[in-house]
Amino acid sequence: MEGELRELERNFTVEGFMRAVRAMKADPELARRYGDRLAEIDARRFRKRSVGLKAGVVVMSLPLLASVPLFWVGARLEGVAQVGVFLVATLMLMSTLHTLFHLVTGMLLGMRFLYVFLNGPARVEPTLKVHYGTYLRATPLRRALMHLSGIAGSILGSFLGLLIALRTGSGEAAIALGLLFLLNIPFEFSPPLLVRLGFRSFRKSDAYRAFRELRQVRR
Repeated sequence: MEGELRELERNFTVEGFMRAVRAMKADPELARRYGDRLAEIDARRFRKRSVGLKAGVVVMSLPLLASVPLFWVGARLEGVAQVGVFLVATLMLMSTLHTLFHLVTGMLLGMRFLYVFLNGPARVEPTLKVHYGTYLRATPLRRALMHLSGIAGSILGSFLGLLIALRTGSGEAAIALGLLFLLNIPFEFSPPLLVRLGFRSFRKSDAYRAFRELRQVRR
Protein backbone atom coordinates (compact mmCIF):
# COMPACT_ATOMS: atom_id res chain seq x y z
CA MET A 1 0.00 0.00 0.00
CA GLU A 2 2.87 2.37 0.74
CA GLY A 3 4.16 2.02 -2.81
CA GLU A 4 0.71 2.55 -4.34
CA LEU A 5 0.18 5.74 -2.35
CA ARG A 6 3.59 7.09 -3.34
CA GLU A 7 2.73 6.43 -6.98
CA LEU A 8 -0.62 8.22 -6.57
CA GLU A 9 1.15 11.21 -5.03
CA ARG A 10 3.49 11.37 -8.03
CA ASN A 11 1.02 10.47 -10.77
CA PHE A 12 -2.64 10.32 -9.83
CA THR A 13 -4.88 7.96 -11.79
CA VAL A 14 -8.50 7.06 -11.09
CA GLU A 15 -7.69 3.38 -11.54
CA GLY A 16 -4.89 3.53 -8.97
CA PHE A 17 -7.05 5.48 -6.55
CA MET A 18 -9.91 2.98 -6.82
CA ARG A 19 -7.50 0.07 -6.27
CA ALA A 20 -6.41 1.70 -3.03
CA VAL A 21 -10.03 2.33 -2.03
CA ARG A 22 -10.99 -1.30 -2.64
CA ALA A 23 -7.99 -2.55 -0.69
CA MET A 24 -8.86 -0.34 2.30
CA LYS A 25 -12.50 -1.40 2.24
CA ALA A 26 -11.40 -5.03 2.27
CA ASP A 27 -8.91 -4.49 5.11
CA PRO A 28 -9.99 -2.09 7.92
CA GLU A 29 -6.43 -2.01 9.24
CA LEU A 30 -5.23 -0.48 5.96
CA ALA A 31 -8.02 2.12 6.23
CA ARG A 32 -6.90 3.01 9.75
CA ARG A 33 -3.24 3.31 8.75
CA TYR A 34 -3.50 4.94 5.33
CA GLY A 35 -7.01 6.41 5.07
CA ASP A 36 -6.02 9.98 5.95
CA ARG A 37 -3.15 9.92 3.48
CA LEU A 38 -5.46 8.72 0.71
CA ALA A 39 -7.94 11.42 1.72
CA GLU A 40 -5.26 14.10 1.29
CA ILE A 41 -4.35 12.77 -2.16
CA ASP A 42 -8.03 12.84 -3.13
CA ALA A 43 -8.66 16.29 -1.65
CA ARG A 44 -5.86 17.90 -3.65
CA ARG A 45 -7.73 17.19 -6.89
CA PHE A 46 -10.74 19.23 -5.81
CA ARG A 47 -9.30 22.23 -3.96
CA LYS A 48 -9.05 24.51 -6.99
CA ARG A 49 -12.66 23.95 -8.08
CA SER A 50 -14.29 23.86 -4.65
CA VAL A 51 -15.39 26.16 -1.88
CA GLY A 52 -14.98 25.52 1.82
CA LEU A 53 -17.64 23.48 3.57
CA LYS A 54 -19.20 26.33 5.58
CA ALA A 55 -19.40 28.69 2.62
CA GLY A 56 -20.63 25.85 0.44
CA VAL A 57 -23.45 24.97 2.84
CA VAL A 58 -24.56 28.61 2.85
CA VAL A 59 -24.58 28.71 -0.95
CA MET A 60 -26.40 25.35 -1.11
CA SER A 61 -29.08 26.68 1.25
CA LEU A 62 -29.94 29.63 -1.00
CA PRO A 63 -32.11 27.59 -3.42
CA LEU A 64 -33.98 26.18 -0.42
CA LEU A 65 -34.71 29.70 0.82
CA ALA A 66 -35.51 30.97 -2.69
CA SER A 67 -38.06 28.18 -3.22
CA VAL A 68 -40.35 29.72 -0.56
CA PRO A 69 -41.16 32.94 -2.48
CA LEU A 70 -41.29 30.91 -5.71
CA PHE A 71 -44.06 28.72 -4.31
CA TRP A 72 -45.85 31.89 -3.13
CA VAL A 73 -45.63 33.38 -6.62
CA GLY A 74 -46.65 30.10 -8.26
CA ALA A 75 -49.79 29.84 -6.16
CA ARG A 76 -50.94 33.15 -7.66
CA LEU A 77 -50.39 32.11 -11.27
CA GLU A 78 -52.40 29.87 -13.53
CA GLY A 79 -51.86 27.30 -16.25
CA VAL A 80 -48.44 26.60 -17.73
CA ALA A 81 -46.80 29.47 -15.83
CA GLN A 82 -47.95 28.05 -12.52
CA VAL A 83 -46.76 24.54 -13.38
CA GLY A 84 -43.38 25.86 -14.50
CA VAL A 85 -42.78 27.91 -11.34
CA PHE A 86 -43.83 25.05 -9.06
CA LEU A 87 -41.58 22.61 -10.92
CA VAL A 88 -38.58 24.93 -10.64
CA ALA A 89 -39.21 25.52 -6.92
CA THR A 90 -39.61 21.77 -6.31
CA LEU A 91 -36.40 20.91 -8.18
CA MET A 92 -34.58 23.50 -6.06
CA LEU A 93 -35.97 21.82 -2.94
CA MET A 94 -34.96 18.37 -4.16
CA SER A 95 -31.41 19.41 -5.04
CA THR A 96 -30.78 21.19 -1.76
CA LEU A 97 -32.33 18.56 0.50
CA HIS A 98 -30.44 15.82 -1.35
CA THR A 99 -27.08 17.34 -0.47
CA LEU A 100 -28.01 18.50 3.04
CA PHE A 101 -29.30 15.03 3.93
CA HIS A 102 -25.93 13.60 2.86
CA LEU A 103 -24.15 16.12 5.06
CA VAL A 104 -26.22 15.64 8.20
CA THR A 105 -26.42 11.85 7.93
CA GLY A 106 -22.73 11.48 7.15
CA MET A 107 -21.72 13.64 10.09
CA LEU A 108 -24.03 11.73 12.45
CA LEU A 109 -22.39 8.50 11.24
CA GLY A 110 -18.86 9.75 11.88
CA MET A 111 -17.85 11.05 8.45
CA ARG A 112 -16.30 14.41 7.69
CA PHE A 113 -16.75 16.56 4.61
CA LEU A 114 -14.18 18.94 3.16
CA TYR A 115 -15.58 20.98 0.29
CA VAL A 116 -18.57 21.69 -1.89
CA PHE A 117 -18.10 21.61 -5.67
CA LEU A 118 -20.28 21.45 -8.77
CA ASN A 119 -20.66 18.01 -10.25
CA GLY A 120 -23.07 15.83 -12.21
CA PRO A 121 -23.91 15.62 -15.92
CA ALA A 122 -24.72 19.33 -16.21
CA ARG A 123 -21.94 20.37 -13.81
CA VAL A 124 -24.41 22.46 -11.82
CA GLU A 125 -25.33 20.04 -9.05
CA PRO A 126 -23.76 20.93 -5.67
CA THR A 127 -21.78 17.94 -4.42
CA LEU A 128 -20.01 17.27 -1.14
CA LYS A 129 -16.42 16.05 -1.08
CA VAL A 130 -16.18 13.49 1.69
CA HIS A 131 -12.98 13.00 3.69
CA TYR A 132 -12.05 9.57 2.37
CA GLY A 133 -10.27 8.58 5.55
CA THR A 134 -13.44 8.90 7.63
CA TYR A 135 -15.50 7.35 4.82
CA LEU A 136 -13.30 4.25 4.57
CA ARG A 137 -13.13 3.81 8.32
CA ALA A 138 -16.95 3.78 8.52
CA THR A 139 -18.70 0.43 8.29
CA PRO A 140 -20.24 -0.57 4.94
CA LEU A 141 -23.72 -0.15 6.46
CA ARG A 142 -22.94 3.42 7.52
CA ARG A 143 -21.57 4.22 4.09
CA ALA A 144 -24.73 2.79 2.51
CA LEU A 145 -26.96 4.85 4.80
CA MET A 146 -25.06 8.02 3.91
CA HIS A 147 -25.63 7.36 0.20
CA LEU A 148 -29.30 6.46 0.71
CA SER A 149 -29.89 9.66 2.68
CA GLY A 150 -29.46 11.72 -0.49
CA ILE A 151 -32.20 9.71 -2.18
CA ALA A 152 -34.44 10.30 0.83
CA GLY A 153 -33.79 14.05 0.55
CA SER A 154 -34.72 14.11 -3.13
CA ILE A 155 -37.92 12.13 -2.57
CA LEU A 156 -38.88 14.34 0.38
CA GLY A 157 -38.31 17.44 -1.76
CA SER A 158 -40.64 16.16 -4.49
CA PHE A 159 -43.25 15.22 -1.88
CA LEU A 160 -43.10 18.65 -0.24
CA GLY A 161 -43.60 20.33 -3.61
CA LEU A 162 -46.66 18.17 -4.23
CA LEU A 163 -48.00 18.88 -0.74
CA ILE A 164 -47.61 22.64 -1.18
CA ALA A 165 -49.40 22.50 -4.53
CA LEU A 166 -52.27 20.56 -2.96
CA ARG A 167 -52.52 22.89 0.04
CA THR A 168 -52.58 26.02 -2.15
CA GLY A 169 -55.20 24.60 -4.49
CA SER A 170 -52.87 24.67 -7.49
CA GLY A 171 -54.54 21.85 -9.42
CA GLU A 172 -52.47 21.62 -12.61
CA ALA A 173 -49.24 22.00 -10.66
CA ALA A 174 -50.38 19.28 -8.24
CA ILE A 175 -50.91 16.87 -11.15
CA ALA A 176 -47.47 17.64 -12.59
CA LEU A 177 -45.77 17.32 -9.20
CA GLY A 178 -47.69 14.13 -8.44
CA LEU A 179 -46.24 12.62 -11.60
CA LEU A 180 -42.78 13.92 -10.66
CA PHE A 181 -43.07 12.35 -7.21
CA LEU A 182 -44.26 8.99 -8.57
CA LEU A 183 -41.61 8.86 -11.29
CA ASN A 184 -38.81 10.05 -9.04
CA ILE A 185 -39.00 7.04 -6.72
CA PRO A 186 -38.27 4.33 -9.34
CA PHE A 187 -35.78 6.66 -11.04
CA GLU A 188 -33.79 7.10 -7.82
CA PHE A 189 -33.61 3.34 -7.20
CA SER A 190 -33.09 2.17 -10.80
CA PRO A 191 -29.27 2.64 -11.18
CA PRO A 192 -28.25 -0.84 -9.89
CA LEU A 193 -30.44 -2.40 -12.59
CA LEU A 194 -29.22 0.06 -15.23
CA VAL A 195 -25.59 -0.77 -14.39
CA ARG A 196 -26.37 -4.48 -14.81
CA LEU A 197 -27.82 -3.63 -18.23
CA GLY A 198 -24.53 -2.00 -19.23
CA PHE A 199 -25.08 1.68 -18.43
CA ARG A 200 -21.85 2.09 -16.48
CA SER A 201 -22.22 5.86 -15.98
CA PHE A 202 -24.86 5.12 -13.32
CA ARG A 203 -22.15 3.62 -11.10
CA LYS A 204 -21.70 7.14 -9.70
CA SER A 205 -25.30 7.28 -8.48
CA ASP A 206 -26.22 7.10 -4.80
CA ALA A 207 -28.41 4.04 -5.32
CA TYR A 208 -25.62 2.04 -6.95
CA ARG A 209 -23.08 3.10 -4.33
CA ALA A 210 -25.48 2.12 -1.54
CA PHE A 211 -26.15 -1.21 -3.28
CA ARG A 212 -22.39 -1.81 -3.55
CA GLU A 213 -21.89 -1.15 0.17
CA LEU A 214 -24.86 -3.29 1.19
CA ARG A 215 -23.36 -6.23 -0.71
CA GLN A 216 -20.34 -5.93 1.59
CA VAL A 217 -22.64 -5.98 4.63
CA ARG A 218 -24.09 -9.32 3.54
CA ARG A 219 -20.68 -10.93 3.15
